[in-house]
This record gives sequence, structure tokens and C-alpha cells, in this order.
Amino acid sequence: MVPSRNMISKIRFFRIKKANYGYTSEIPMPKIPHNAISDSTLQLGYIHGGVVMYRPGESLSERVLPDYELVLMIEGDVVYRCDGRDYPAPPGAVILARPGFRESYAWDPRRRTRHAYVHFSIDALPADWPAPERWPIVQVQPDPAIGPILRSVLQRLGGQSPLKPSACVTRLMTAAMTTFLQPRADTSSPWPTPRPAAVQRAIQWMQLVIDTHPGEKISLSDIAAAAAVTEKHLCKLFGKSLGLTPMRAFRMMRLQLSLALLSRSNLTIKEIAARCGFESPYHFSRVFSHRFGHSPSRVRTSLRRGGPPPPSPLPEDLMPRIFW
Repeated sequence: MVPSRNMISKIRFFRIKKANYGYTSEIPMPKIPHNAISDSTLQLGYIHGGVVMYRPGESLSERVLPDYELVLMIEGDVVYRCDGRDYPAPPGAVILARPGFRESYAWDPRRRTRHAYVHFSIDALPADWPAPERWPIVQVQPDPAIGPILRSVLQRLGGQSPLKPSACVTRLMTAAMTTFLQPRADTSSPWPTPRPAAVQRAIQWMQLVIDTHPGEKISLSDIAAAAAVTEKHLCKLFGKSLGLTPMRAFRMMRLQLSLALLSRSNLTIKEIAARCGFESPYHFSRVFSHRFGHSPSRVRTSLRRGGPPPPSPLPEDLMPRIFW
């Protein structure tokens, strides 16, 4: 999309000090009038978006963005370049680009890349949002609510032609942007760097197994094959990144699924044990009790009486996909 003369006239430059990266540069930002502020709802001019896939090694050459764009990485380890700086963008990362950004993308060189995107213009901002020049550019571990919200937005758009957003789409975009700009206090990453690519591949494969065939027996060699590394190397990477072995992480994912089934199904303990891949009800109860401090039957009784569930044994990015 080529920016109109009117759009260009509304763009100004800010010299921004990047708080976390220690460098300054000129980035064009939209000039939104001071009186164009709503109490709590984002006001959009137009919106369009979709999902796109790229082959390994492809790239998106440098462009100047004419509007806002919210991007959710689904597959592939991507490098996003903006204003001369490279930002790693692994699966799950969210990118918020603004008008005037000089940007480019280097897609994953080894496997396909897939991402969802939404382009939009802004007529007014909610009063409690920070100014656009203070918005973050990339969040590697964003709030997991953003993905489902964007999926719902795209389902309602139904195409890539710019259109005036409905009230429902506007409310969803308000929620997505608010979640990105004002994350919960506990969403800071507990690890200093993103998961290694092999660990991410292993996690994605394990999530797929839990989602489709949770009772299927798998081995360490199966996980290593999915991660495309040796068993020894994968165990080393898991230990450094998670403090767990791959098989223990998978067992904890099964326990998390069993907790949901105890709460929201009428399956017997025996049936839950079988569905979650445990050898016997006795083995399941022993592992469950060791992890959560109470037997499955006692936890189910407490849940049905309105008690709180036990704390999750997993970090957010290891939660089975059905919980995202």
C-alpha cells in the first residue's frame, strides 16, 4: 500500500532513546491529535490481515511501513530488522510495527515460516495507553492471550481488503493491543534468552502429541528426532533451558492434561490414566500425588466443591496447546 499525500503529511519524526537497547535513532511516528483520545476504546480507520507462509531461506526486503502492523510468529525462527537493529522473533513472538518503520524480515533458513498479521490505521487512542513512540517493538514471550485474540480478528475479517472495522473487531483489537502494551506483571521471562531452536521444535512436537494422541507412547529418541538433534544434545539443551529432561517435561504436560480432565470430565481415574499415557491407575496416582501433593480423587473432589486447582507444574510456553 502506497501512503497517500494526506497520510504523509501526518507523519513526523521522533528521536527515540531505546530504553532496553541503549541507542538512538529517528523513527517516523504517526501524529495523532491530542484531542483524538477516547476513554477506553481504540478507534481504527481501516483494518485488514491474513496468514502467510514462506519457504526456508526466503526474505522480505526492506520497506517503509505506511501504517501499523501487529505480527504473530507461528512457525520458524525469524530475524526482524528495524532501524538498523536485528530482533530475534521465534515462534510465539509478537511484533508491533508503526508507520515509517524501515523494516525487513529474514525468514527461517532451515524450515518454513508462517505468521499472522494485521495492518490497521488509528484515528484515536485510549487515554491510558502510552504514546506510540514508547511502544515496544518485539515481545519474544508475550501474553499468550494475544494469539487467540488475533485469530478471532482474522476470522471476522475474512479477507485482505482494507475495510472499516466492525464494533466487535475494534473491541478485539483493543484487547490485543492493550495486552501487548500493558502486560501483566508476571509475564517477564523467567529465562534470560529465548529457548534454543531445538528445544522449541521439541516442545511444539510434544504439544502436538498431547493435543492429538496424548496416550501414545513416545521415547527420548522420538523427541530428539522431532527436534533434529541427538538425544544427548537435546538433554543438555533441556537441562540448561528448563532444568528438566525432555521425558520429564513431557510427563508434566500429561499431568497438566490430567488435571483438566479431572476438573472438566466425568471420566474415571482409570480412563484418565489411560488417556494421558500412564501405565496403570496406580502409576498415575503415584506420579500425580508426588507432583500435586494430593491424590487425583482428592483433587477432583476439591475442584467439584469449588476449590482452586493446584499450581501448574509448567511454564507458559510448555502448556499443552489445548490450553492456549
